[in-house]
Amino acid sequence: MSNIFSHIPLEREVLPLATVNRWWNKMATERLWYKFRGLKNDNRTKSFAKFLGTLKLAKEGKCFHNYGKYVRILELPELDKLKISHQTILETLDCCPRIEEFCIGDRILDKDQVYDFTERLPNLRFFKFLESVDINDGRAMGALAQHCPYLEVLELKKDIACAGEVLLWIVEKCQKISRVDIFEKNYEDEIMIQIFRMIPNITSLTLHQCISVSEEFLLDIFKFCPKLVTLKVTNMAEVTTAFVLATAKNFKNCPRITVYKVDRPLDSRVEASERDLKAYLYDCDLAEIIDYYTNRKGSLEELTLIELHLNKKSFEVICEKFDLLKLELRSITGLKKSDILGSLPNLKNLHTFFVRFSDVSPEPLLNKD
Repeated sequence: MSNIFSHIPLEREVLPLATVNRWWNKMATERLWYKFRGLKNDNRTKSFAKFLGTLKLAKEGKCFHNYGKYVRILELPELDKLKISHQTILETLDCCPRIEEFCIGDRILDKDQVYDFTERLPNLRFFKFLESVDINDGRAMGALAQHCPYLEVLELKKDIACAGEVLLWIVEKCQKISRVDIFEKNYEDEIMIQIFRMIPNITSLTLHQCISVSEEFLLDIFKFCPKLVTLKVTNMAEVTTAFVLATAKNFKNCPRITVYKVDRPLDSRVEASERDLKAYLYDCDLAEIIDYYTNRKGSLEELTLIELHLNKKSFEVICEKFDLLKLELRSITGLKKSDILGSLPNLKNLHTFFVRFSDVSPEPLLNKD
């Protein structure tokens, strides 16, 4: 290349230009092939057939780029509409050895099929099963432990069977797991404690309707997983005021809290992050929650209370002890107009205030003038 351009006066400009163009071409190709998603109108566009055809040619060295090595995300959400056979999926995976996220839907998978997939996915970070996927063999997910050591996200949806000993095997072999989502599984405390002791570095956890665990396990969950930055524990009667307070202590710098009163124990839930804490409680001890935040070192900026009984004394404590920027009271009972007007001026930095009583009073809270 240097000899060719040595006789051109603009050598200094042409050589860098050729290099940059080649670099941009490679980067654009990587970006274009980074993710493939099967389309609903594939019968008309034949996009998947073209995709696989190009991958096969590239694997045989008949293309300028080896496109398969650029594919990191492969999504096949509606296999019934795409009309893609199991063998065709395997051929595709054979051409894409560096896939990190594989999403599949509309299939009932057996143990052998799951193992077929994972054998071809050594770099897999996330095996995403959509709601339309059923796996009835509790041993099938052991394929992740055997073939996917770099797994980072473990998601067990409602229809994904996974025996307790298999789950223990997965977390033992996949040490890079940082997110765990478990939906409607009957794992008891003994199994759950062993699982979370093996993955103390997880940062995200979702437990949905895992009704066999106890409140004691939930209260200890932050001892097993001290690095959590997002938490969802939903549709579980074991979610109590004590667990909300334990969550608040873990997310000690969270500036925003919302407390709901729900009608059924199984509707109880907690959703927490570094910026927001939402508690849906059947048996809510609001006074205990207020007392905790009164003594907390970090400042609380926003407070929302929904469908709760709030007495005058508790409201006075909120206005005197908290330095709130936003206060919302929705469907509240126990307060009068005079109670609010008497204590609200203590919130000197309040920017937003909203109140709606459960029994609407004909008397306006504020005078028009």
